[in-house]
Amino acid sequence: MKKLICFIFPITILLGQINYTGSIKPGNMYRLSDQSEISLPFRLAEAEVGYSIGDFEINTNSALEYRWSNNENELQLRETYLTWFPSWGEVNVGKQIHAWGAVDGNNPTDNLNPYDYYYMFLPGAERKVGTVSGSVKYYWNDWQMEGVFIPAHEGNRFPFGEEAFPLNIPMSSPELIDEEPGSEFGFRIQSTLGSNDYSLSYFDGRDRSFSYVGMTDSMPSFFYRNTSVLGFDLVSFIGDFTNRFEIGYFSTENDTESDMKTLNDASYIQFAGQVEYSTENDIMFTLQIIGSEILEVNGTNYNFDPFGIPTETPMIEDEFQPGMGTPFAMFTDLGMMLSVAGNYWDNAVEIRGNTFSDLKDNQSMLGGGISYSPIENWDLELSITHFFGEEGTHFKEMEEFSHIRLGLGYHF
Repeated sequence: MKKLICFIFPITILLGQINYTGSIKPGNMYRLSDQSEISLPFRLAEAEVGYSIGDFEINTNSALEYRWSNNENELQLRETYLTWFPSWGEVNVGKQIHAWGAVDGNNPTDNLNPYDYYYMFLPGAERKVGTVSGSVKYYWNDWQMEGVFIPAHEGNRFPFGEEAFPLNIPMSSPELIDEEPGSEFGFRIQSTLGSNDYSLSYFDGRDRSFSYVGMTDSMPSFFYRNTSVLGFDLVSFIGDFTNRFEIGYFSTENDTESDMKTLNDASYIQFAGQVEYSTENDIMFTLQIIGSEILEVNGTNYNFDPFGIPTETPMIEDEFQPGMGTPFAMFTDLGMMLSVAGNYWDNAVEIRGNTFSDLKDNQSMLGGGISYSPIENWDLELSITHFFGEEGTHFKEMEEFSHIRLGLGYHF
């Protein structure tokens, strides 16, 4: 029997199909102000490998993170999960990155995975951290229903102690309250109405960013607040225009045990609208509006005198910092993003430009780039990003991060 198994097993493996894709992309960033190197890690190489047999599929997504200044490197397994395709839907189990929402990248309703702030300005799933989870999708006529269970909460990856990073990140992670964050879950229902696609979603979990929640044993305490999100998104088509919209209603509460609580509960909304238009010569214009609004904050601030005696003051909306939602909501209450991209010379050259403007405060970002593919599977890339802002704005802190990036890419 053992000989028979040893003979049959390799043949069974050979009956499956292996597919792979990946890239090697060395590059570097230099400040516009003095042309000095910006020493941050980046993904030098990436590879996606899948193996399928019958109704089953194994998928992996890995990356080699590298830093030029000290040759520091780390192999990251961003995703590895098993998929089963029954007749009624799809089942996924393992470390995976989920994709909810309708707009490109800045999704208020996509909160299942934490963000990797090292890659905050990359699109979509490129800036997400994979988490161990299970998901089930069920298809019925024009309806698609999905449930997701995450057994253990995971927070955002912050660049602690990175002097080159453009935001004011602490040198080290603060001490969190020693409590188990627990599991998380969500579900989503999608359908169509005429030529429109829409979905409703609900997620219950912990904030992806930690917050100051009060004093425990006379020491400042931080924790991930409990937050639930009710979301809606829509995709519609009017003539040559593609319209996308989504909105999330967030309800958060401080359910930790501490001597002094700075925040009892709060509610807020985040929204994003997007319009796409492609010209006859295939130039793509994309306009996106991103906004947030604090609806209610209930809590207390504690200010301490030189003798350590606290004074209570009611918390106001401006002092509340959301711990979940799109990262761009931390920059502005209302912002506009415009991008344009076109391909030329039989797609050998791509030229793109983008800008982000704060519609309430005087801060903005301007960027652009060009990619050239001299031969198949190879490309050269040049991009520039510049930040502008008045004193007191986030982009003022980021002006020294304005940079030019040079890169070479090989895709297989």
